[in-house]
Amino acid sequence: MKRADVVPSTRRIPVYVMWVIGAVALGARLALFPYASEDATFFLLPWMSEFRENGAAALGGEFSNYNFPYLFLMFLGSLLPLEPLFAIKLVSLVGDCALALSVGAVVQQLRPARLLPTTAALLTLFLPTVLLNASMWGQCDSIYTSFLLLSLRSILKDDGRGSWLWWAVAVSFKLQAIFFLPALVLISFRSRYSLALPLQAAGVWVLLSTPPVLFGRSLASTLSVYINQTQENRLVAGAANIYTWFPTASATEGRLPAIVVCGAVLLLASYAYWRGPDSADRRVLLTVTVLAVCPLLLPQMHDRYFFAAEVMSLLLIGHKKLFIVPLLFASTGLAVYCLYFSSNQYLWPLWLASLVQCFAVGALLRTISQKDFLLVADGPA
Repeated sequence: MKRADVVPSTRRIPVYVMWVIGAVALGARLALFPYASEDATFFLLPWMSEFRENGAAALGGEFSNYNFPYLFLMFLGSLLPLEPLFAIKLVSLVGDCALALSVGAVVQQLRPARLLPTTAALLTLFLPTVLLNASMWGQCDSIYTSFLLLSLRSILKDDGRGSWLWWAVAVSFKLQAIFFLPALVLISFRSRYSLALPLQAAGVWVLLSTPPVLFGRSLASTLSVYINQTQENRLVAGAANIYTWFPTASATEGRLPAIVVCGAVLLLASYAYWRGPDSADRRVLLTVTVLAVCPLLLPQMHDRYFFAAEVMSLLLIGHKKLFIVPLLFASTGLAVYCLYFSSNQYLWPLWLASLVQCFAVGALLRTISQKDFLLVADGPA
């Protein structure tokens, strides 16, 4: 990409403006705290009740299908003198803050055009899915995505150990962090990172996942949490991906073809990346592409599984041709999340949202073959 395609950085935001914007972001979240989503009503609130009734002993229970690190944070939240729903959402609010700081840290390392660390952090807080995921649904996708961003930051620093260990922490919070793995593996091979690093990452995951055994839960039950999450019988579970075009297909008949299609597209993206120079910019582009391809093409995807791709696409906003990608992701995310504000009606049909997702992913796949792809500015951020 030529230098003309890079847009100069914006001016710094005055401190008082940052405080005002931060206060607005906090106020918007607090306004949503009383809303009880289906996720909260049928899952999160009963889990919180377990902790309120049984204390730390509940950490050994089998009432939840989430892994230990998040449940431990929920246990800490249960100790606060707050309404159960507010305690749940406070944990997620802390995750939002961590997410914003992580985005800022990556931008500080990458120095993309048009985007300063503070600007990026504040923009993150106002992404529709970031705002609604935690404060409306009470979900915690911001937490695992924060650690994925720290893994990406380590990749940009060429720190192999840090990239694998941060990823291990991310996947200990949510299985969806697995979408990041193809990019991490490919960059690790190309950078000749130690083959021991994946083993170290596995050790970190085991260390963070098995404490329930100390509270009485069986090891088999503890290690099967993520296996139990993959038993969804629908080919698509609310995600705006290509399988919304096949509403009657089941996971049983569509799972294998979907995995094959996704694998083929990931191989094409990997080949395109491998043929070009191994720059920080192309590493970011590869990561965003992989994070977007997986929920678009894999089976049994839920509505929240584009979350990491939506957040990391902010890193592309300074590119002349890719600035539209984060806008498209944000619009489709809003369409899906608005289901709970409009009597079970999407903002627009899922099949249309899936077409928008396809267009955004197509733009990423087309761009990754460009050997001179560039995001960084020449001057200081």
